[in-house]
This record gives sequence, C-alpha cells and structure tokens, in this order.
Amino acid sequence: MLRLILDRAPNGPAVPPETMFITDFLPVRAKGGLDDHAAAVAFTKRVWNHTRVGLWDLEGQPDLPPEGLSHEDAFRWGIQQPFISYMRRDGKTWWADKTPPYIDYIDDLKSIFPDAKFVELVRDGRDVALSIMGLPFGGNNAYVTAKRWAHCVRQGVAARAAHPNDVVLVRYEDLVTQPEREVRRVSEFLDLEFDADMLAVEKTDMSKLQKDQQGWFSNLWGGINQTAMGKWKTKMSERDQGLYLAAAKEELALHGYELGDVPPASVGPLRAAWLGFTNFLQRLVNFWKLRIVRERGRELRWVIARRFQ
Repeated sequence: MLRLILDRAPNGPAVPPETMFITDFLPVRAKGGLDDHAAAVAFTKRVWNHTRVGLWDLEGQPDLPPEGLSHEDAFRWGIQQPFISYMRRDGKTWWADKTPPYIDYIDDLKSIFPDAKFVELVRDGRDVALSIMGLPFGGNNAYVTAKRWAHCVRQGVAARAAHPNDVVLVRYEDLVTQPEREVRRVSEFLDLEFDADMLAVEKTDMSKLQKDQQGWFSNLWGGINQTAMGKWKTKMSERDQGLYLAAAKEELALHGYELGDVPPASVGPLRAAWLGFTNFLQRLVNFWKLRIVRERGRELRWVIARRFQ
C-alpha cells in the first residue's frame, strides 16, 4: 500500500515489486574485481538477467558501464540498471525499492547508495502473523513469526540509531487512520510534492503488482481502510496470543501496541525447539508448493543461495 502511494506522487519514485536481487549480489561486491571493464560488463548483464528482473517485462538491454569505473562504482552501475529502465518506462526520474528482508541490510545498502533514505513501516506483529501464516512463505506458527517480527523491530531501532537523519518510522495503524497526515510526513522526509491523489491506491493499475501475487493484495482495491487493523483481537486464538507475547512482548510495547488480556505463554527450550521444528517441516512443504510447483523452479537457485548467505 505504501509503495503504491509513493509511486503515485507527481514527482515520486518508480517503485517496482519486491526485488531481492541487490542482496543476492553482495558476495560479488565483497569479492571485488569489477574494476576490470569486462567483468563490469558481464556483471551488469548478469544482474539484468536475474529472475526477479525478468518479471518486470523490461524491454531492450541495460546501459553498459563506461571504462575506468572503480569496483564500487561498477557494482552500483550494474545494480541500478533494472531500476533505471523501470523508472524510464514509467516516465519517472528516480526510483525506490520495497523489499522487507532488506531490514537486515540497511548498512550495506547505505554504503552502496550513500544518499539513500529509508522508510521503516511497522505494523502490529499479531496482525502481520495473521496475514502471513496463511501464505506460502514466512513463519507458520505464532511463536516463530513473533521472533522474526521482533528481530525486524530491533533492526529498525538499530537503523534509526545509526542513521538518524535518513530513516523515518511509520506505523501502519497511523497510516490507515490518518493517511493524509502520515503521507505528508513521509513526503516531506523524501522531498516529495504531496498530492491528494497519492491516497487513491484503489485507482492503481494492477500491472504494478507482480502477476502471480495479485491475489495476495486484493484488499488494496478497497482503498486505504482500517479493515486489516486489529484483527488479532477477534481472529487470533488466546493460545497464539500468548505464544506471540512470549517472543515479542517488549517489541510490541516499544511501538505502543496494546498487549491485551492474555498473559505471555511459558515457552521453555524444549517447547521453543518443537515450535521451531514443526515450523521447519511446514516450510519445507510450502517451499515445494511455491518454489517448485507454482513458480516451476524459476527462482530456486537464488532462494537456496540466500539460505546459505
């Protein structure tokens, strides 16, 4: 929702679907060698041919790097080419990226793009859990999902401490209850011209969403609304509420979320291990359904590489 809001700004960025490929190529950055022009050209083409880039239906070929670039400049050149092509196709002059796992790589991204700014969007983790536990990725029980959410919250705290002028925090609940106020605040942070039409996400062209994910975001076509806020109060069992609090009570309180009347569950080492193990088994099943059956292996090599990375 926020991605599409910013994409609608008159002088806003072009924001493609989630990328993942920037961090996929961090080993190349660490290895070095792109100061060799032939290597830089090959790297630019390799990025362009990444599976995720292929989903953007870009035409033509990337702009090849000029000779004489340093390794860092050549890496940045290659990484940017898909974004630049996507940006030009949309008639925009700059681009942004919305990929949730990048919360673990803020320092890397800041070193690659020194002028970058970051918008950290936080939503009540229990509502997050209800949204993703039914999808073929992420955690499959409340405890494991809470641990990951709590980790991301802490990463956000660290990012704001390390880059206080370049990271802004937005709560999802504030965005849907006071959208104009929050979007104006984010627009000011990003030097965007606010326009009321930015809030009309229901008018967004469906092509802005990845084709095989459009069903995941059907709520967008109802416009900015509060129907997905506070679902945990009526749709999350007391058992799951307790498990969630056991892993993320402090992080929920940190962002002002009410904790409810259910006490945190007692989760000792054995129970935590069992919850982790059952989650692992379910993720194997989901991995097969999503990566092998649904996607027909298109991103398999990259997903496996991310696990080892």
